[in-house]
Amino acid sequence: MNKYCFFIACLLITFSTIAQNGSFDTLLDSIQRLRKLSTDKNLEINARLLYAKQASELSYKTKVDSTILFSNAKLAYLHILDNNLKYSKRLLDKNLKLASKLNKPSFIMDTSSLLGYYYHSLQIQNDSAYYYYYKALELSRKLTQVEIEIDLLHNIARLQIANQNYIGSDANITRAINLLKSQPENNKSIDNVVFSYSTIALNAKHLKLYDKAIEYYNKALTTNNKLSKGYETHLQENHLFNNINLAEAYKEKGEFKKALSIHEDLLADKDLLKKDPISFATVVNNKAYTLFLSKDKKTECIKPLFNQAYKISDSINALYEITGIGNDMAEFYHTINKKDSAYILSKRSYKIGKNIKNYHEVSRALLTLSKIEKGEAGKQYLYEHIKLNDSLLDVERASRNKFARIHYETDNYIDETERLATQNILIVVIGLIFFLILALIFIIRVQTVKNKILRFESEQQKANEEIYTLMLRQQAKVEEGRLLERHRISEELHDGILNRLLGSRLGMEFLSLNEEVESREKYGFYINEIQSVEKEIRDLSHELKNTQLDADKDFITILKDYIAHQSNPHTFQYNINQNGTIFWEDINDYIKVGLYRIIQEALQNIIKHAKANTVSINFSLNSNKLHLEIIDDGIGFNTNQKNDGIGLLNIASRVSKLKGKFKIKSKIRNGTTLAIKIPLF
Repeated sequence: MNKYCFFIACLLITFSTIAQNGSFDTLLDSIQRLRKLSTDKNLEINARLLYAKQASELSYKTKVDSTILFSNAKLAYLHILDNNLKYSKRLLDKNLKLASKLNKPSFIMDTSSLLGYYYHSLQIQNDSAYYYYYKALELSRKLTQVEIEIDLLHNIARLQIANQNYIGSDANITRAINLLKSQPENNKSIDNVVFSYSTIALNAKHLKLYDKAIEYYNKALTTNNKLSKGYETHLQENHLFNNINLAEAYKEKGEFKKALSIHEDLLADKDLLKKDPISFATVVNNKAYTLFLSKDKKTECIKPLFNQAYKISDSINALYEITGIGNDMAEFYHTINKKDSAYILSKRSYKIGKNIKNYHEVSRALLTLSKIEKGEAGKQYLYEHIKLNDSLLDVERASRNKFARIHYETDNYIDETERLATQNILIVVIGLIFFLILALIFIIRVQTVKNKILRFESEQQKANEEIYTLMLRQQAKVEEGRLLERHRISEELHDGILNRLLGSRLGMEFLSLNEEVESREKYGFYINEIQSVEKEIRDLSHELKNTQLDADKDFITILKDYIAHQSNPHTFQYNINQNGTIFWEDINDYIKVGLYRIIQEALQNIIKHAKANTVSINFSLNSNKLHLEIIDDGIGFNTNQKNDGIGLLNIASRVSKLKGKFKIKSKIRNGTTLAIKIPLF
């Protein structure tokens, strides 16, 4: 029968395990299906987000960190695509900790890259963006993820342009181009080459190297034509972007005809306004401004172009374009002596430029306003323009000099590092030795203090044990005196009074033999009375001679004597209760001393603060733990309020030394209960 039961139990366990595994596998299948749907680019972003959220929620049910990590990575990426950066940031922070915990370099790389993008997008914490981009970059090199390394170099280069570090940006773009040479030629690699050439051209334009800028914009346009099916959108965007910037480079160089030719070609696309109104407004404005700079006298042709570009930008609230186009128009109107229009446009560009922190356009607006306004007002605009321009130049110069100096000093640093290597190692070794000596001194001092504390506690424990032993001896002496006194009284009763009563009884019995019957009956009555007294005295004598004492009398007696001594002057009633049998002689003296001191401290607190009428002390023993309750009916106190006294701290310290626990329950006007549990083993 037992064999059959065992067999059935094994079958049930097996079926349960299979069912659990089947349920887990089903859950994983659901998560993978939802993840796949979240990556389907044919679906709307909201639908993809919904699938990713469901996958993330199910992943937490698996309690498998790697599954949670992967699902949250998908969800964070989709939130970035949906421009929900704050929610994405929370997920990315969690994922970075989890990836670090699991030691997943690829996930650390991806998460760091996305965190860099988050800070880059905010444009307020560039240091954080650099930190995460470079962290991801180092991991991409270790993991030989060339495509990711290229993307990160591009992002860092863009970040450096925003910080006017054009030389550093060029260096990173050059590294990206060298890596792209090792990649197979496809649409993605071609698009990356186009971006790299465009960035080099943009850096050159900022550095006023217009020939180099024109060269690389043309390279970008030529390379862009290699993009094939599937990248039509990139092809058109790159074509438009690079042509606009190429025309700007020609304009800055003074080759206005070439710039105007590009503008005409771009505006030949009749669908440009519908497809990209901002770019259309930019091209129209650039054409008008180029005509103005080329000293074209046909103002009736320039003015409509400016108005068209400004109106389009204003209708779609394109603040950056409104500011730039407004400054271009103001400059034009000032030249043709329409100062009122120029003033209005410059003033608006000034305000919007300050709001969006486009200080270059703010500086242009101030310069125009200083030309329009006369007298002191014009001077104030000019002073503000000069001050702002100087600060912008200082920032640009500081940034450029900083990175130029780093570039210049890098080669010297390599040689200098080799020369100073030995010296640096020696300094580090000396520093480490000095640090170790200090650490050793500190450890010795700490250990010395600990040893003193331990010695003090040991001596205190010995003193407590000696005090308790003395109390026991004193109590034993008292008990011994009581026993001797009881023996003496017993002997007096037995040997003195009892013998005399016995003699009297015998004499009366003798007399009773010679009297009449009635007299004998009276004598018999008195003899019986004397026998009764004799018996009572004998019993009392035996009881007095009984030396048996309760096992718990020593500790409890000491406690009662102390509490009785305290209760007399302070007029409170007390009772000591012991639930069940407690063999105090088996309990360690150290514990009894601790309990005695705790009760002493508690009683002092009750006398000083509680104003109690009754104090109850209850002992009980449960599961090798001694329970002590000290209850008073005093005024109580608020346990949540900070107490400046040290009484409770002393009790807590003593309980801790006994490896026990204690709780305090108290309410105002409802008394206080102190509950303590002390382990006996």
